[in-house]
Amino acid sequence: MVIKEVYFQLPKQGKLLLCCDDASRGNPGYAGYGFVGRLSSGDFLIAISGGLGISTNYYAEIFAILMAGEWAIHHGFKDLVFRTDSQAVINAFQSNNLLWFAITRWENICVEVISWSFKHSYREVNFSADKVAKRGALLGRGEQSVYERKPSFVSCLENPNRCIFDFVRNLL
Repeated sequence: MVIKEVYFQLPKQGKLLLCCDDASRGNPGYAGYGFVGRLSSGDFLIAISGGLGISTNYYAEIFAILMAGEWAIHHGFKDLVFRTDSQAVINAFQSNNLLWFAITRWENICVEVISWSFKHSYREVNFSADKVAKRGALLGRGEQSVYERKPSFVSCLENPNRCIFDFVRNLL
């Protein structure tokens, strides 16, 4: 095992950070999504959990990004940074190789925004979205919980000044 230091980073001034994640009880299993919106100052803006019914992790992760993007454009945000722990999903969005249900929704988001980017992060530095997504997996299909204040079950938000340690397997 190798110990790796990882840090959370806030986006540049004027960009909205959307920390997205999925959760499921089995794969496929009862799944949910969640995202947390934060301003470039680090201030909490929104958290949303949603239930998907029986789904795969991949589907739920894509759904989280779509829901976050649609929420952002609906509320007038045009510079977006999506943070997720799924490199496969980032690759799908960046190469426009999306599942059929996501293509039109993503195109509609892209038409409305000035810029978008993805930031891959370890689960350890995306823990607030992980907690919100786990709540989504407990909801029924189509149910949603919206938190306009930091939810009590998210004890703290990620802090860019705090080092987090990740233990990774050394394959050499």
